[in-house]
Amino acid sequence: MKLVTAIESLNTPALFAASRRRIILHAAVYGAFARSKPHREGLEAALNRPEFNQLDIIVLEPDNGQDWVRPFLDALRFGISPQAADDEVELSHRFMTDLARRYPDKVRLHPARRLPCLPVVIVDDDIIFGQYAHANVHAPQGFWGMIRADVPTLLQWTMAGKPPPHADDEEIAAFRLVNECARAMCLCRALSPLPARQLEPRDRPANGTP
Repeated sequence: MKLVTAIESLNTPALFAASRRRIILHAAVYGAFARSKPHREGLEAALNRPEFNQLDIIVLEPDNGQDWVRPFLDALRFGISPQAADDEVELSHRFMTDLARRYPDKVRLHPARRLPCLPVVIVDDDIIFGQYAHANVHAPQGFWGMIRADVPTLLQWTMAGKPPPHADDEEIAAFRLVNECARAMCLCRALSPLPARQLEPRDRPANGTP
């Protein structure tokens, strides 16, 4: 595992550009990506690669009135005004919606329906994770970890709802991060052998979610 200070140390634009298979973004608000030419170009490079399969984006929608949204934004952008936070959500959603419009076969937007616990970015088999905090220094400048794992297998473990008995401690820890993303994408229905009506209410996909 690699642990760094500031996410810039991990050069996510280069990771995006080199992706051959799949990217999952679970950071809710992506205004920083919208304003960053390297990030935009990295995502475009992946999406224009013929063998690249899918970009999944869990994104907070403007005017989402769920009770957890305002406290979450207060932590995500601690110290800025509610209007500035709302503007950031609007910019983020507009950028990602445009990306989905231009690449309809490769980009899937998943509206954020539950409180995100931590930011997670998955690029092929690299998993990057940070932390939210009520702090005047925002998440990009915090500690960030990066691990390599068999992400397709970890996603498949979501079918059972937990890792298999033979999983080691590192695989279980990696599963926890991937499972957070899978649940946010409402993959519980797609990956579970149980009918949706048998799922716990918190795990049922929201209406209209891809």
